[in-house]
Amino acid sequence: MKILFHYLLMNVKERKARTAVMLLSILLSATLLFVSLSVGASYESAQKKMARGMAGSTTLSVTAGTGWIDPAALPSLPETGANVGMLKGAALYHEEGYYESIDLVAADLTKLEQINPPRLVNGGALSDFSGGRIVLPDRFTEKYGIKQGDTVALQIGGRSMRFSVAAIAAYDTVFLRHTRGATALLPRSTLAGILGAGEEYSEILLAPAKGVTTGELKQALSAALPEGYSIAEVVNETQIAADARQKSMPFFLISFFSLTMSVFIIYSSYKVITLDRLPVIGTFRSIGATQKAVTRLLLAESALYGGIGGLLALPVGLVALRLLLRGMGRSLAQGIAIPIVLTPYSVLLPLAVALGVSLLSALLPVRRASRLPIKAVVLGTVEQKPPGRRLAFGCGAALLALSLFLPRAAPNRLLYPAGGLSLLGLIAAAILLIPLLMNLLSALLQQPLGLLFGNEGRLAARNLRDDPNAAQNITLLFISLSAVIAITVVGNFVTDYVSDVFRGAALQGFADGQMDQAFVDQVKDMEGIETVLPLSVWNDGVRANGVPLSRLEATDDVDSYSGMLALHYKEPDGKAQAVSAFAAGRAVLLSESFMERLGVAVGDTLTLSVQTNRQSYRVADSFRSRATDVEAIIPSACANADFGDIGYGFLAYTAADPDAIMVQLRSLFGDTENWSRTVAEFNADAQNTVGTFLRPMHGMTYLILLLAAVGVVNNLLIGFLQKRRAVAMYRAVGLSLRQNVKMTLIEGLCTGLTGALLAILVSYLEIQTIFLVAGPKITAAPTLDALTFLSAGALGVAITLAGSAVPIRKARRMALAQQIRFE
Repeated sequence: MKILFHYLLMNVKERKARTAVMLLSILLSATLLFVSLSVGASYESAQKKMARGMAGSTTLSVTAGTGWIDPAALPSLPETGANVGMLKGAALYHEEGYYESIDLVAADLTKLEQINPPRLVNGGALSDFSGGRIVLPDRFTEKYGIKQGDTVALQIGGRSMRFSVAAIAAYDTVFLRHTRGATALLPRSTLAGILGAGEEYSEILLAPAKGVTTGELKQALSAALPEGYSIAEVVNETQIAADARQKSMPFFLISFFSLTMSVFIIYSSYKVITLDRLPVIGTFRSIGATQKAVTRLLLAESALYGGIGGLLALPVGLVALRLLLRGMGRSLAQGIAIPIVLTPYSVLLPLAVALGVSLLSALLPVRRASRLPIKAVVLGTVEQKPPGRRLAFGCGAALLALSLFLPRAAPNRLLYPAGGLSLLGLIAAAILLIPLLMNLLSALLQQPLGLLFGNEGRLAARNLRDDPNAAQNITLLFISLSAVIAITVVGNFVTDYVSDVFRGAALQGFADGQMDQAFVDQVKDMEGIETVLPLSVWNDGVRANGVPLSRLEATDDVDSYSGMLALHYKEPDGKAQAVSAFAAGRAVLLSESFMERLGVAVGDTLTLSVQTNRQSYRVADSFRSRATDVEAIIPSACANADFGDIGYGFLAYTAADPDAIMVQLRSLFGDTENWSRTVAEFNADAQNTVGTFLRPMHGMTYLILLLAAVGVVNNLLIGFLQKRRAVAMYRAVGLSLRQNVKMTLIEGLCTGLTGALLAILVSYLEIQTIFLVAGPKITAAPTLDALTFLSAGALGVAITLAGSAVPIRKARRMALAQQIRFE
């Protein structure tokens, strides 16, 4: 056994090229898996951090009905952990016609450090913080060129106040926010003097004690606090986790894809080792080594490759991860920092995969070689039973038809699993049909290749027949290239779709903030204004048949609303029906998703309720819209009569100069909290944000292509090892090196083109399936750019031709007499 393991180590050391190829394939596979898992975890962490915002580690908020809450009113409970009182105010920053909303916060800094400590960009601690001093986030100061020690003027309560910038903080912890604008930290005494709060606070944030759940703390507080106090959960942890997983799902899908490719490539790599070792295995077997000993030897070598490759993948993956996430936080319009998160799962799984896949992928060829008769092993012959062609064709054709039919026949609730099975079925069907396709191409190409390239072309076409390595090359190429095409198309679509939600909508600008009729009248009188659509808005305060509505809007002009926000009605004449129904009385338009969740149909009657006010409304129609997330729309006259006049919460407009109107709008709001943007500004910010989020996914396509290139080289090396005796015989009877190079390149060109064409076809079907499944949720179709498909196909051909250099180089160095004598 010592001799065998000594041979193992010497073989790894001496066969440098093969060892490098093996380690590279395992290294790339494990690296791609590590990076995709870590990017997904990093995005999930960033999304959770963004959702929590100012709350930090707290989970509950206590407020008083009188507006101010005294910390002394909070009972001392064993369920309560850290707590901090937060004082809140509003301000407005104005510079060069642009107005920025500022949320002012203050707290006891000692307590704030326990739940959400501010982090200064200079790494220091906040000291001597009193009087007219202020701390601003770096995103805000960089935008306006503000430096530490500068003086800034804020409009608070209609008057201008000046503050000295005590420090600049990183855009996280207490400064992190969900909306535009900025959060500024003031000394507690300063903000209390401005607001007249005394020793009271706007709210008190609480964290549960160790071992106590948020629900248990909430229940204890509800029982201990008297009436007049409200207890609310700061964030919905379940929803945060669900949203974060949804946004990080593409990267986990890439993880699954990289794992699939890893198995395929590593399995092919061990076929190279097994074929190359047949003479040595025969020698060991002939001098008494058992099948079990030979199996252990080769599996030990696979474990060595897997262990080294997996360990190297961690530092390499960490470097790749830093490159992918580098500068993302600076690129995002809202300053969302993307931290590098390494979970035990993302570290241990690539290691386990590198080792486990290496062992499992090696097991089949190793066991097959160790069980061969000694004579067959010594002679280096491996008999492979040809597959049943009729069965393969029947299964492939049936699977292809089923994959195309399944998502089109599945009901809406089963579209996602049907789509997943369809995508897997398309890949499996293509794999089954590739050998038959190769035989057909071999027969069809012999004549034209013979005319173009002479006997070398005819012989190259004939060599493609029943060549399992060529089939594996095509399989690897179409899997990787179709993945690259699908990722590119879907990524580009998501960027366009999310960053252009107002496509088809007539509005050119909007304002989200509290407005009254006088405000709307002033907007209508602005020079250059064309159309103004004010909307009354209820957020989370209305129920439909007892089911909460996330947003309800009321309008007195549903015709203008339909055009401004691009409503797509379910019925062909839905717009006319909606105008007629709104003129007749109490009618409601529901979003398609809410109507499905509520279980009602057009013509049904439902009950809308706000607190104790209830009224019946008839469902006029349903709609879809990318420009708004509203779930229900009702007439303004009915809303004011049934639920009271609450003014307006949203305004959309069109104008000859939308930017000029926006400047006036922001000025009109004054220090009233608002979010006002032109559509052009919104689209630019959204495209920057989404494009930055998807940049790592596009970057990972290069790793996929590199992984495919390694696999192609492995398969070409396998093909050479299996055909080297035949090549030696051709050389012995007059085949020149130039002719051999020509034949090898023709074979590579044929397999590369076939893989590229198959990738284009399969990726087109995959994209159709993806958007067929997503169709009920979106209102747009992807734009398919022929250049994307052709570029990926050209890359596949280039990878194959470049990989052909390996067998060409091996053939040049081959000792003809030794190969023929071995035969």
